[in-house]
Amino acid sequence: MDPDFDFIIVGAGSTGTSISYYLRKYGGKVLLIDSKGIATGNTAKSSALIRTHYSNELIAAMGKYSFDVISNFDSIGFSGLHQPGMFFPFDEKYRDTAKENVEMLRGLGIKEVESSSREIEKHFPGISLSGFDYVVFEPLSGYADPVAVSNSYAEAARNSGVVVRVGKEAKRLESGNGKVKIHLNDGSTLTGKKVILATNVWTNKLLENSGVSKNKLFPITASMHSVIYLKRPAKFQGEKPVLWDPPNLAYYKMEGSTLLAAGSLDPEIDKKPVNIEDNLPEAAEYDYIEDYVSRLTDRIPGMGEATVVSSVTGLYDMTPDGQAIISSLDGLGLEGVYACVGLSGHGFKLSPAYGLITSEMVTDVPPERATFDWRKFSPDRFKEGKLITSKYTEIGTIY
Repeated sequence: MDPDFDFIIVGAGSTGTSISYYLRKYGGKVLLIDSKGIATGNTAKSSALIRTHYSNELIAAMGKYSFDVISNFDSIGFSGLHQPGMFFPFDEKYRDTAKENVEMLRGLGIKEVESSSREIEKHFPGISLSGFDYVVFEPLSGYADPVAVSNSYAEAARNSGVVVRVGKEAKRLESGNGKVKIHLNDGSTLTGKKVILATNVWTNKLLENSGVSKNKLFPITASMHSVIYLKRPAKFQGEKPVLWDPPNLAYYKMEGSTLLAAGSLDPEIDKKPVNIEDNLPEAAEYDYIEDYVSRLTDRIPGMGEATVVSSVTGLYDMTPDGQAIISSLDGLGLEGVYACVGLSGHGFKLSPAYGLITSEMVTDVPPERATFDWRKFSPDRFKEGKLITSKYTEIGTIY
């Protein structure tokens, strides 16, 4: 029998919905499934920053592509984009590296402005400027709504004929005879010519259930990241730029006119083992809140009057170099199965690029003619020592 679909995408977060959107133009029958719903997993817990300041040229180019899509999103749907700008301060150690990086980004057509710590002080009176020796400002960067973006992608795909089914959890895959069979949690099956996994930290569990041996699983680990939301004191309210604080390994997103979202840039967090089978917390732990509020008030003493409103905790699917795995799984014995996983915290902000790269790969666009060469994201790079490197190795994975 012929497969039910030409393409089946497993996982309807920002990446899976983006893939469905890009695949819609290739024709054929496309299905998007998710165990719960659109953007109900880790996408909904994203701090949703939109920026182009990366230190790897390939990732920066993907960042620019994704930024251009999100900032011109009306033809697709609603993005909720706000562009208050974003400050990137660096200490003396990273001054020359950051300057070189600015030139690289400008060469890609990205708007990077050399600024000063005094400009930051205008927005945050009383701020400590320690370690802010070289400052870069992205005037167009900011944040968007990851749930709205994902739903917009899914709706645009659905309007073009893509089938969307929620409450369908993939438990096991098997492939052969030119098709892939997906065994679902309710005992039913789906078949497709090609299946794409956008399954975050649950990827290896699905692969192991599908007969892939442990020594061949992807080098992906789960990392728990929390975001703390505070109500700003009156003197810090109003629209303000996002502030990165590398010396304190934290960032502060000024959301709307009254909220502040504080998160971590500490690479040590990604080294802490997380068992995804555990009953993981939905909110930040007390010690974490105390730690990052302390970092915030160390940087901006006036924020000591801020009030903690809420917090949320999500999972990053981390790889050894902090970048995605985008690849065929033929070598794992799953012919016709592909993956876009291991996004390492970049998922939402790079989701347009991930959707484009994956759709070109699975529709056999030659990599030399593709918008981005997906071969750079092969898992083989970890064995071959061809990692996708960052210039800011001590400032977490988000650079």
